[in-house]
This record gives sequence, C-alpha cells and structure tokens, in this order.
Amino acid sequence: MNRSSRPLPIRGDRALSSGDVDRLGFAEVAERVAASLVDHASDAGIVIGLDGKWGSGKSSLLHLISGELDKLPEDHRPSVITFRPWLVGNRDALLASLFNQLVDGIAMVEFSRGNATADRKRKFKNAAEKARKFAASVSKAGDLLEAVPHPIAKVGGGILSGAGKLFAKGEATDLSSQKADLTATLKDLGHRFIITVDDVDRLEPSEVIEVLRLVRSVADFPNITYLLCYDSAILAESIKRGANVPDGAAFLEKIVQLTVMVPKPETFQLRQWFADEMGKIVGSIPDEQRDRLRSVIDQEGGLRLDTPRMVVRTLDSLRFFWPALRSEQIDVPDLVWLLLIKDGAPALYRWIESYLLAAATVSLGIGSISEGGAATELGELVALIGSDQMGDMMYRHFFADQLPGMDATYGQDEAGFKIHQRVPPLGRDAAIRGRRLASPDHHRLYLALAGPSHAVKQQQMDEFWRAVTAGPDDTAAALRMLMTQPISAELTKADMLLERLDGSAISDLTSSEAEHLLIALSAVMDEADRNGSDYSFVVLTIWTRAERVAVRLLQNIAAERRAEVVDRVFRLGPAIGWLSSLLRRETFAQGRYGDQRKSKDDWMLTFEEYDSVAKTMIARYQAMPAEDILSQSRPLQILFAWAQAGDERGPCAMISAESETDDGLLRVLNAMVTKVHSSDRGTYEVIQPSSARPFIDLEAASARVFTMDATTLSHEAREWLARVQNAFKNMDKRQ
Repeated sequence: MNRSSRPLPIRGDRALSSGDVDRLGFAEVAERVAASLVDHASDAGIVIGLDGKWGSGKSSLLHLISGELDKLPEDHRPSVITFRPWLVGNRDALLASLFNQLVDGIAMVEFSRGNATADRKRKFKNAAEKARKFAASVSKAGDLLEAVPHPIAKVGGGILSGAGKLFAKGEATDLSSQKADLTATLKDLGHRFIITVDDVDRLEPSEVIEVLRLVRSVADFPNITYLLCYDSAILAESIKRGANVPDGAAFLEKIVQLTVMVPKPETFQLRQWFADEMGKIVGSIPDEQRDRLRSVIDQEGGLRLDTPRMVVRTLDSLRFFWPALRSEQIDVPDLVWLLLIKDGAPALYRWIESYLLAAATVSLGIGSISEGGAATELGELVALIGSDQMGDMMYRHFFADQLPGMDATYGQDEAGFKIHQRVPPLGRDAAIRGRRLASPDHHRLYLALAGPSHAVKQQQMDEFWRAVTAGPDDTAAALRMLMTQPISAELTKADMLLERLDGSAISDLTSSEAEHLLIALSAVMDEADRNGSDYSFVVLTIWTRAERVAVRLLQNIAAERRAEVVDRVFRLGPAIGWLSSLLRRETFAQGRYGDQRKSKDDWMLTFEEYDSVAKTMIARYQAMPAEDILSQSRPLQILFAWAQAGDERGPCAMISAESETDDGLLRVLNAMVTKVHSSDRGTYEVIQPSSARPFIDLEAASARVFTMDATTLSHEAREWLARVQNAFKNMDKRQ
C-alpha cells in the first residue's frame, strides 16, 4: 500500500479553474458556445439558459466559456460580469448590486483600453455615469416594486414610469426616460456585456422570481446577454411556487429565449475519471483487491457515478478518509463500495450500517435477530435498492457478496436476498484476516474511523500466540490478562479471543501448542466465570466458547500425546466447574445418560477416554469438601455432572450430610438459587424445582427455612436466609 504522507487536498463542490484537467471534453463545447455568444448577440439583449442537472458540470462549463471569451481579440472580446444574487440580502440591494456591477464593468473596459480614442473614452464614461444614475433611481423605487404582483409580464416601462412620479421634481426621477437614455447610450457604445448568473435554481422561489423579473423586464438592455445556469426541472417548480402559476416550464420559456443543454457525459468517462484519480489517492494495491475494485467501479460506480459532482464528492470522501485508514490496511474495494453508496444513496448506507452492527453483535454472541426483525430489515433493503436493481441478478449477487450472512436468491417467489444467515468460521476468519467490511472486528473502521471496542488488537494476538508457543503457564497468564479487559458488562476480551479461535486459527497450531492451550483453559476457565448464573439468555458464555475450542484442540494433539494430555487436563485442571461441563457434554453426546446420543464425529472423547475421565472426575468430586463444590460459580453443573457420570448417590449423600445443620442447609440452597428473566416481572431469583429436587427434598427444606431462628445463624448464613426465603416465595408465585 502507498504509505506516503502526501496531503490529499479536498476539491469540494467547485467549478474547474485554471490548470484543472478537463476530463469530460467540456472545453470544446465551451469554445463553440463562446463563439455563438459573440456572433449571435442581439442588439436588444438576450437571455440564454445553460440547462443541466445538479452536479452535471454547469459551473465548470460556465468557467470554461468565460475562459474562451477572454481569449478573443480585444476588439471582439465582451466583458463578462459575474452576478451572484444569493449573496444579496433583499430586492433593493439586488437591483443596486446588478447595476453597480454593470457600472464597474463599463469602467473596467474604459480603464483597460488605454489606446481608445477620446470619443470612445467619452462614450464609456457617459455610459458608466448613466448606469450609475439609473442604479440609484431603481434602488429608490424598490418599495414600489415590492408592491407589484410577481408575474413578470406585468413589469416593464409602465411600472418604471409610475415609479418616477414618487420622487421630488428636483430629482431626475423618471425611470422610464432614464432607462431609454441608458438603452440608447449602451447601443451607441457598441460593446457587449455578458452577465452570468450561476445556480439560479438554488434560490428561494421568491428570489427566483426577482432575478427573472430583473433580467427580463428591468435590465433588458442592448448588447447585454444574460447567461443563466439552472436545472430546468427544479427551476420550473420554483417558478410555479413563487409566481403562483400552473406551468413553471411554460413561464420559463417566456424569459429565456435560447437554451444550451449541458452535455451529459458517458458513464464510462465518469468511471474512468474516478478510477484514475482514485489510483493517485490510494497508490498500489494487491492484485486480488485490484480485480475486485474493477467490479466495484463497474457495478456500484456505474450506478452511483451519474454526474461529475458525484465523481468529485466520492473522490473527496476517499481523500478525507484514506489518510486515517491507510495504516489500518483495510480493504480498498470495500471502502470504495461503501463510499459510493454513502454519497449516492445515504438511506441505503444507513441500512448497511445497521445491518453490520447487528451482524457483529450476533457474531460475538451477545445478541440475536428474530425472524420478524429480519423480515422487516429485508423489506427495507428491497425498497431502498429499488425495483430496477432488484431485477438485476448480477447486481444482487454483487451486493450480497459485500456483507456478512447475506445471500442472493433467484427464485421467482423469493425476496431477492436472504439476510442474517450463519457465517461459517472460516469465512469469518477470512474477513478478519483481510480486514474486510464484513469483518466483525473491522467494520467500524469503515463506518466511523474507529476500531470496535471488543476487538483484540494485533499486538495482543501476537503476544498471545507467543505465550501459546512458550507453554501452558504463559498461555494461562495471557488469558488471565485478557479476562481483566471488559468489552461489556458481561464480556471480556478473553470472550472475544475464544470466539475468534473457533475457526482456522486452531488448525494452524502444532500439537504442542494445542496441548499448551488446552491445559491453560483447564486452569483458568472457572476464574472467567464468576457470574455463571447471571448471563442473559441470549449470551453465549465463555464456557461455551472454550468448549468449542477444546473440541478442536484435542483433534490437533498428536495421537501419542493424547491420552496423557486428556488425563492431565481432567485430573489436575483447577477449573473443576468448566471440566464438569465438558464431562456432562460427553455424557449426553455418547448416550451414557438421557436420549441425546450424537454421532461419533461429534464426540470430544473416545469411548475408552470417557470411561477414564468419568472415573477421574468422580474421584475428584468425592474428595472435595462440600463447601468447595457449593462455592463454585455453577455448583449445579458439578452436581449433575457427578450424578450423570455414574455416581447418582454421591452428590445426594454430600448434600444430605451438609444439610444436617441450618448453616449447611442454607449453603446448599443458596448454591441452588438461579436467576430468571421474565418479560412481565423482569429479573428475579428462584430455586428451580427441576434443578434442586434430584438432590434434596425441596418441600422439607422450604419448611425448615421459614422456621429458622436467624439469631442462631452465622452472619453469612443470615444473608443466605433472606435470599433463599425470597427465592422460595418467587418459586411459589410462578406455580
């Protein structure tokens, strides 16, 4: 990638200026229009319209026309006056500004032509004085003009004549005669003036009417050509509203005698212009990106780059964002695709933004998308893309290919897309490695110039892999460090790491590295699960993520090392709660308990390994004090794993012995309290009968709890008593 720190100037919405490259061949058009302006100027004055869509290059063409006029020989060269009515505050100022600029234009001609004859200089001076006098009188007549109805056909010499009667006799107030005098003077002067008025269609409707009134009925002098730039469709609508007429286009035809249409550039010209300038901004990119970039420019660029302004706007967006993103090594085709949509279809961009945020939430396991929600999103997408593009199968395929979990559909009865589909781990990992827009770790770089708060930085990943290579203790320390870095109220960067390991990364590990990581997980997973029963029902717990990783790690361990590693993990691993969840998983998967037997391909352990592991774990349970088991983050997980692995009486005996004292019973029941999430009651605590009854007589326990004398209990037990009593009451409300 090009790492140059060369500044990338933003062009903005400005016309071509001297030295700019004419990418669309407007220079030839400008030369011909300039020639026509001089050859066909009307002695009575003329109003010419330069008509083109917003962004089509009207201002640039106007600039080029002015440049061509400046090239003419002095004796044929007209004076070009640039009039910008949107800078003027009110009607009186509008009139005064126009005539003052005309005066300045006449004076400039007089000054610049030092070799003119005395008679010629006198004529210029005379014309300037009369224009200045007329401007002053017209400005004074502003109040009367304010009262005149808008329709331009009613404004003319009669109004000016009437306005003259308002002034004192000592003043030269007959505007009609002043205009006639100035008209004769300008005609006698024989010098042509071209007054350009750009962006007429951007004025307010009332202002549009004033400008048109001015050029057609008040300032229609000989040898003066008005060149108005506008989009006729927009201007006609403004006239319709401002003049209160039924047909704004027909009204405009009464004002503008001649129209020059801004030539519409070929779409391939616009795409080539964009591609050439984009290459200067981003520099060289990998071949794979270059091929996809061509498709982006052809597909999305062909749709969005419909005017020169859109080319300039999207290039400016790239110039603005690229310096900040260059060092992030993001995917250039993805960035260009998103910017084309951002500038060409803002509502569709917002949809994409929302979709990516939701997809990242699902990928992380902290959210889900309902069928109804997905259906609503899909309907919005179809409406935003539009029927024309939805009918283009190639475009649908191309669009779906940019976003995670999206597929194009082609059946007659199908909606055109499937969204929020499951993203395979290999596909997700490829997007992350490529720092693509579809990456759950990098999409925010494209949307907000910010990396996601949940992402594990590359430096942290490098440090983690070095630890994995070094040994299990270093790996455990690296995991503990990530466990101290929260990314939400319930998750840490350790969650993020394990989520990302469930993909191609594990396949690349050596046998010893897989062994180190598995042993490390068996050491720290209980430390990562201090709020085991508090997770929201839509959240994948860190145990679930670690379990997925463990299954794949075992597959990577060499056959001659496997038995020893399995024994070490289950016999010595401190994370007894997490190991119990693995044991319970295998108990059901192998059909040792219940009716959920799975195929051998889904087993983590072989049949023989399970027998050995179950024996090892039962021995560990039997040797553990009840207090140690009940203080675990998920004690019920251990009790069920113990019973379902083949020792059904063991946990019951332990519970019975512990429950002989009131303190012990409260310790047992406190360990069995779980949280329930309800739409009507919110979150509250209960003792689930289905979880507790396999190990304790729940009714007898409840009776004891509500008859206990709190004064005989330890301080800790008194706290348990209040919690357990409340849980029993909530349990009764649910039944």
